[in-house]
Amino acid sequence: MTVTRRAEAADLAAVNAMHGRCSPQTLFSRYQTGRSALREHEWARLIRQGVSWVTSPVHRPDMVVATTHLLHDGADGRGELALLVEDGWQDVGLGTALARWALSQAPFFGVRRAVVVTTRDNPRMTAICASLGAHVEPAESLGGTQDGAEDDGNVVHFVWVVPEEEATPRNVGGTCGHAPA
Repeated sequence: MTVTRRAEAADLAAVNAMHGRCSPQTLFSRYQTGRSALREHEWARLIRQGVSWVTSPVHRPDMVVATTHLLHDGADGRGELALLVEDGWQDVGLGTALARWALSQAPFFGVRRAVVVTTRDNPRMTAICASLGAHVEPAESLGGTQDGAEDDGNVVHFVWVVPEEEATPRNVGGTCGHAPA
């Protein structure tokens, strides 16, 4: 079982400890570049630019196992959804539950279109996006190329249009198992 709460500046050490427990592939899938930690100013920007949450095991509130970011880019109600789930907590439904939660909260933060930027070879994020009904949008409408990809064609943009009726508090369904301690 896990608990998710709003992220704070003081969470940086626990977030970086989580980065240290993630494989290089997991980190590359999240950032599309080599990265092993966040700097203080990067974390400050992430928690200031939108809304960010940290997820911890119920009995280990000092240990972060996932981060979720809904970053408002200020353009026409568009925001970017980004997740990082520690390797040992993947494949149990946590990423899907966190994405579902973030999307349910999007209207409260002025986000009407949520975008995930990932690579075509990121099966977990691709599956999350597909299971929650995202569609691939041509990147040219987001400032990229015509086919929904940038650069070598490996980057893809998944988009959700958040309906106005979503802007009411509600219980978001979803379950996830728990990883070994």
